[in-house]
Amino acid sequence: MLKKNIINEIKNKKMPVIIYGAGIVGKVLLSICKEEGILVECFCDSSEKAIKEKFCGKEVIFAPDLKTKYKEAIFLISVAAIKDAADLLYELGFSNWYAGGLLLKELDIFQSHPDALIDYPKYAIKTCILCHDGYLNPGKLFLRSVDIIITERCSLKCKGCSNLMQYYEKPKNCDASMLFKSIDAFCAVFDEVMDFRVIGGEPFMNIEWPIIVKKLTDNSKTKRVVIYTNGTIIPNEKYIPYLKNDKAVVVISDYGPLSRNLAGLKQMLEKNKIAHYALEITDWLDCSAITPHNRSIEENREIFKKCCAKNMSTLSDGKFFRCPYAANAVRLSAVPDNKNDYIDLFQEPLDEKGILITKNKIREYLSNNKYLQICDFCNGRPLSGSSIPPNIQTEKPLSYHKYN
Repeated sequence: MLKKNIINEIKNKKMPVIIYGAGIVGKVLLSICKEEGILVECFCDSSEKAIKEKFCGKEVIFAPDLKTKYKEAIFLISVAAIKDAADLLYELGFSNWYAGGLLLKELDIFQSHPDALIDYPKYAIKTCILCHDGYLNPGKLFLRSVDIIITERCSLKCKGCSNLMQYYEKPKNCDASMLFKSIDAFCAVFDEVMDFRVIGGEPFMNIEWPIIVKKLTDNSKTKRVVIYTNGTIIPNEKYIPYLKNDKAVVVISDYGPLSRNLAGLKQMLEKNKIAHYALEITDWLDCSAITPHNRSIEENREIFKKCCAKNMSTLSDGKFFRCPYAANAVRLSAVPDNKNDYIDLFQEPLDEKGILITKNKIREYLSNNKYLQICDFCNGRPLSGSSIPPNIQTEKPLSYHKYN
């Protein structure tokens, strides 16, 4: 829908207007509403942390509590994870919502960045627009992001790592030929992915990271390639050209003193005008223990419904997972190998005749699963879950029960 049509519909419905997402994009949508003469009543957010104080001078309501305050309302979704937001609104009985990305398209945020440091508001707005477009086009198999594990090795050993690096006894780099085969299978099925997230462990510990990044940036279906690093390693300058690609972004997790080469890494990126930004990490959600809880089906469905990582897809040795916890738990053989918890792209038809079957199987996996068997082994990862310090190190790998 055109922006003008959406604005007119909102005005004509004469309902309370609520912006879903108390963040950067929500703030921009609020200013657009003000310009158009639309009164925004409040914000709502899926994180309980966001409701502790006002945002832009307005109340922030915990999204699951909306029904206790409103019988009906119009929602402008500002979060990139639009599917999660829409699913929750439908569950609560709210059907009047609009993708905020459609109102943002006229903003001048797609120009190339003149400096190395990413303009994060523009980055967030662009992400929102592209993710909302992908969601609203059901004929396209679109993913907001997919993690690709290129190494199990890490320069840190954080006890609470949600990617379970603290459990690997003999971590190794992933074979580049296997990674290329996985990427080819993935791109044969998916029409577009917003972010290919290159992760580990610490991705710069895999000496083959440059050719893996090039493989991803060269692919026309990839909008952006994001390398996640912990600020401990400065890549060799001879590999700088692989990071200077317009699609490439380096995201640095700042763990304070543990990120011992943070200053040097930022200096190198800025000097070479490589797109990057640093995130100060102060806490993590506590979900990393691997143990069966023996919950009922309904209990695991509730865990899955509230999980903030259930749509954080991961690619691991040709297997496509809905969440990174599941991908690493299977790599570790720390859970029973339940074939319904992932899709093995190497075992699915990828030829011209069979590709539609595979696409529909993935749509079913992404849209209609109520829970995964592996949910019973996870503590759960709700946005309102318990927080833990991110930088507690363990001297040796944590023990766990191995299957198979």
